[in-house]
Amino acid sequence: MVEKINASDAMIKVLEDWGIHNIYGLPGGSFDSTMNALYNRRGTMNYVQVRHEEVGALAAAGEAKITGKIAATFGSAGPGAVHLLNGLYDAQYDHVPVLALVGQVPTAAMNTNYFQEMNENPMFADVSVYNRTVMTAEQMPHVVDEAIREAYKYSGVAVVTIPKDLGWTEIDDNYVSSAKLYQAPIMPEPDLDRVDEAIEILKNAKHPLIYVGQGAKGAGEDIIAFSEKLHVPILTTALAKGIIPDDYKANMGSAGRVASKPGVEIARAADAILFLGSDFPFQPYFITPDAKYIQVDIDSSKLGRRHHVDVAIWPMLRRQLKPSQNVPLLCLKHLGIRQHSQTSKTGLTG
Repeated sequence: MVEKINASDAMIKVLEDWGIHNIYGLPGGSFDSTMNALYNRRGTMNYVQVRHEEVGALAAAGEAKITGKIAATFGSAGPGAVHLLNGLYDAQYDHVPVLALVGQVPTAAMNTNYFQEMNENPMFADVSVYNRTVMTAEQMPHVVDEAIREAYKYSGVAVVTIPKDLGWTEIDDNYVSSAKLYQAPIMPEPDLDRVDEAIEILKNAKHPLIYVGQGAKGAGEDIIAFSEKLHVPILTTALAKGIIPDDYKANMGSAGRVASKPGVEIARAADAILFLGSDFPFQPYFITPDAKYIQVDIDSSKLGRRHHVDVAIWPMLRRQLKPSQNVPLLCLKHLGIRQHSQTSKTGLTG
């Protein structure tokens, strides 16, 4: 005989399967079934109470940015749902996966202009990559499982609206999440002729510059090695702060808002830019229009969005220095840098 479990408890178990350890939110009456589940699962799920739903959404977005993994937040029906939006837009703009659980009035009260009832789905249509209302208790864990997959697939916000009564309903405790099946996509190789063209531009420039965005997270050591190989200074966007240590000798800080003076001066003087994994919107104000521009990004829709581009490379840049040199090559996996086994055409030998 299959054991029974409240639908909200089954849903929280799905979050745990996906490695979600914290959930940020402010309790409300329409969300009481999930609050009960969080109490029941307090040994495996850490609930962080905030004083405003916006703070909870911002906290989830911040966690996702730091860890690179999905984070979770929630709000109750009506006003609580509205308050989530600023934090969810922060996650959307920075392309991080966030799951938002939203309370709703009981199913019997929906569409009756009930207290704090709002038509919540349209409110989240613009901010989300997935936006659904649970229709039965049995489907609650499945819908949340699907939401997390979509959030990871599109690096965005997934919203699941939960009518109050459904979470209290007992269902069979037999749902198996798809968390163990998830695999990050494998990006194809870039056009190696473009890679060689990019290297030649950097070698021949008088004032080359590496501009690092958050897409290069995890690649700091290799970016530094590449910088030292070609003697190229580094700037970072605000979101990429920490990828390159602040005290590294070639880290000139940033250009744009809240920038360093050396960063602004170097950006304006640069005649060749290697731009890695960023959609920095202020480039036209700090990069000279006639500078040679190399842009590397896994999102081809961003190529050429902010500045004219001489060489566009999608999705991963690979460049091999001869193995005997023991110098990491420029190779981006999700805009991270790793070694590659073949010798470069341009033969960067130092």
